[in-house]
Amino acid sequence: MSRTRADTVPNDPAHPDDDFDAFIRQMPKVDLHIHLEGSVRPATLLALAHRNGVALPATDEAGLRAWYRFRDFDHFAAIYDLICDCIYTPDDLALIAYELGASAAADNVRYLEVTMTTNARLRRGLSLDDQLAGVRAGATDALRDFGVRMRFIPDIVPEQSMDEAWTLVRWAVEQQDNDICALGIAGTERKHNFALYAPLFAYARDAGLPRTPHAGETMDAAHVWEAVALLHADRIGHGIRAIEDGKLVDLLAAMQIPLEICPTSNVLLGIYPTMAAHPVRELWDAGVYITVNTDDPPMFGTTLSGEYRVLADVHGFTRTELRTLATNAARAAFLPPTDKAALVAAITGA
Repeated sequence: MSRTRADTVPNDPAHPDDDFDAFIRQMPKVDLHIHLEGSVRPATLLALAHRNGVALPATDEAGLRAWYRFRDFDHFAAIYDLICDCIYTPDDLALIAYELGASAAADNVRYLEVTMTTNARLRRGLSLDDQLAGVRAGATDALRDFGVRMRFIPDIVPEQSMDEAWTLVRWAVEQQDNDICALGIAGTERKHNFALYAPLFAYARDAGLPRTPHAGETMDAAHVWEAVALLHADRIGHGIRAIEDGKLVDLLAAMQIPLEICPTSNVLLGIYPTMAAHPVRELWDAGVYITVNTDDPPMFGTTLSGEYRVLADVHGFTRTELRTLATNAARAAFLPPTDKAALVAAITGA
């Protein structure tokens, strides 16, 4: 995968604020790291909880926003699990996917690769095929109504047994023609043993299914090393802690393995104390392949335009650099070559 930054013109001069927000909003964008369950609108979550008989610690949207004030990653994970418990049926999944497409269109996000956590619903009796049918129905309607395309990345989570993980991987390989575009790993990072998962990821690799594990978010650079060496990652979810190891930074830059960076998420979960302390600019300047994403937009109160804006305000990213970030995401997408070329052209205007 070639890095796009080397092909750009030199950084443009400082931008006036009066039209910079419009530039970011109007620029076509790609979100490669967004979680289906974490994208549920607050009003929709309240409706799903009522429909499916799940008690939430809030009864209105303001209460949900207060609930989303995370103390740490474990607190976030507990809230995320309860959101997953509110999603039961294919119709629930179709609604969430459709609304995600609507939100993306409002922010001029043209393409999303959406991580989905299937395990809890599978244990409740909703088959993997029925889950996929639900999200594909919502995605089909979103493409028709908003022109937003979505593909899906099922993830392995710590709660799964190895038998369940193998079932998921084999199923994902079989569904590559049905909008399953990669295999992921998510959840509490310290609970994952990448050496244990190596055979599953080798199976996916041999079957042609890309791999994008979460690594280097709440754990240090050693976990990113393992994602590269043991899981043969095509992309890495987050990966920001790579900055703690200069040799790893050099390797990532040399191999051009894209990082799916989610700045607001990293700060609100306490990985970094402030946005100014976030290493995105340092990684960029070191030549690492960077993409910028939202993670769980309603839970973190963000949009992809908001992520781009904060990079400009805090880290000095220019219009040229922001467009390069958007192009990076398009070129890192797990799409067939013709579709990827069309997506890149939509962003570059080529």
